[in-house]
Amino acid sequence: MRQLGRKNEQVVSRRSVTKPLARVDRNAKMSRTVAAEKSVEPSFPGDQRRDLSRQLDNAFGQVCEEVGDPGVQAVLMKQGRLVWSSRRGMAISQSDTPVTDHSLFYYCSIGKLVIATFVLHQVEAGVLDLDKPISHFVGGEVAGSDVVTVRMLLTHTSGYPDAYADPAVPATAPLLPPSYGDSRPYDPNRAWTFAMVNAGIHDPVEPGARFAYLNCGYLLLGRVLSKTVGGDEALKRAIRRFVRRADAVEPMTENLFTIDRSQRALRRFTHGYELLEDGSLLDYFTAYGAQGIPTEMYGLPFTDSAFAGTALAGAQFLDALFARQRLLQRETVEAMISPTPQAMRDGSRSDPLASHCTFGMGTRRIMAGGRTWQGHTGSWIGFSAIGATDIERGVTLFVMTNRNTSQYRPANVIWEQLVETYAAAIS
Repeated sequence: MRQLGRKNEQVVSRRSVTKPLARVDRNAKMSRTVAAEKSVEPSFPGDQRRDLSRQLDNAFGQVCEEVGDPGVQAVLMKQGRLVWSSRRGMAISQSDTPVTDHSLFYYCSIGKLVIATFVLHQVEAGVLDLDKPISHFVGGEVAGSDVVTVRMLLTHTSGYPDAYADPAVPATAPLLPPSYGDSRPYDPNRAWTFAMVNAGIHDPVEPGARFAYLNCGYLLLGRVLSKTVGGDEALKRAIRRFVRRADAVEPMTENLFTIDRSQRALRRFTHGYELLEDGSLLDYFTAYGAQGIPTEMYGLPFTDSAFAGTALAGAQFLDALFARQRLLQRETVEAMISPTPQAMRDGSRSDPLASHCTFGMGTRRIMAGGRTWQGHTGSWIGFSAIGATDIERGVTLFVMTNRNTSQYRPANVIWEQLVETYAAAIS
């Protein structure tokens, strides 16, 4: 069983993958593949272009088989240009629906990076102040609002307990499915409001003193944003406009990136599959009677993981933030990616790929392929995702899958192998 509380993220090394993957092969539908479409940056010399594409294709196919052939999208970008992309597997196994370039996946906690970027944009605009108590923006409706600042929420140092673990969220039925140990009936069609989640937010413990990766801070950042821009609908419109700054290969419209759990999104959404201990796959979209996209998955009020979209959209956002610098000023990005002293001191136990924790504001450093990457990871029932940018080279790699397990994150394994392949090919 995973730790209670949504999407407590780690990057898991490829070396962590073990043989139970072979059990997935019994599900023939989920192991079927789809021919990929790829594009390589024209500025690469011809021989290098062909060799890079071939090596990435081979590595992608091999590592996807190793993790049981989930539905996958993968995109490699450099400075606004598509270097390589591929897709594979089934979006919905029961109907043999293949993953396409425009299939929608759940970004999970990568949404924190998007929210953090928009918060910092509002700071640059003078709408928000990093070091003012959030009571300045939300009044007294939130416990601890008179001592917790925006900066504390961004850096996971607010000291709030886990709101999702509180039985008051809501008192009548659990937020999380039965696998999280709650005997009350779970309803994936429940309409959620911030007030319902706020019932589980209690006074913080020593705000600002320690780092602890939590979702509560980003829930509250969503409330701060909603209050300062004029409400939830105004917030969604503002985020849509902001995200359009990341347009590159394709425009960042609702076709690629969304905060809405709409019927339009549902028609292109991949189902999430959780690999259970007995080797079977649980379809998160059908197992509990969801009539559409499960309502606790993304969208408001869940601004700890508010977005869904394609790997291309995710790559374009990171590329615009870290490589093209179209979303924030340079000095803001530098502050965003700087690990906090609290994270460096308190976070080492949760970071298997570094000697210390490297969280800054909504993003963290990832060491892979002999390079330093900046980004975020994400996982939830049936989904895993990772996206990061090698800022020095201006290269971004984004991978999303509709598969998750309690032992490792398939997207992380695929991403790490592709990073190693790319690094070897251009060295």
